[in-house]
Amino acid sequence: MVAADAPPKPPPPSTADPDDDDDYQEYIPVNKRRSMEAQKILQRKGRPASAGDADADAANQPPAPAEAKPSPLVKASQLKRDLPEVSPTEQLVQQEEEMVEHLSDRKTLMSVRELAKGIIYTDPIPTGWKPPLAIRRQCRRRS
Repeated sequence: MVAADAPPKPPPPSTADPDDDDDYQEYIPVNKRRSMEAQKILQRKGRPASAGDADADAANQPPAPAEAKPSPLVKASQLKRDLPEVSPTEQLVQQEEEMVEHLSDRKTLMSVRELAKGIIYTDPIPTGWKPPLAIRRQCRRRS
C-alpha cells in the first residue's frame, strides 16, 4: 500500500485566472509595442499622437522602389523576342556547321589521358596480326 504511506501532493497553483496574480501582464504583440513606443517618442518631441499614427504606418511599410528592376525571366523572354527569326533551312545550316566544328575538335580514337598530356603517336604499333588467308588471297586477286 504505497498510496497510503505517501503524503498527498499539494494542488498545482491555479494559472487559469490572470486576475489572481498581481504582477501578471497581458502579452502585447511586437507590432503594437513598437507602435506604442513610436507614439511615446513622438509625444516627447511635441507632436500629437494622431500624426504619429500616420508616421508609424509609413515607417512600417517598406519604401517603394524608385525603378522596379525586371526579373531575369522577363529579361530572357525579351531577348528571345528581339532575336531575328531564323528560317528552318538556315537553322539546319547552323546545326550542320556546329556539328562539323565539334567533330573536328574531338579526336575520337584518343583517350582523355592522351589528349590531356598531348601525346601524339607518329609510328604504328608493330603487331603480329595478319588477315585471314582467304582475305589475303582475295586482295591479291583484285589488285
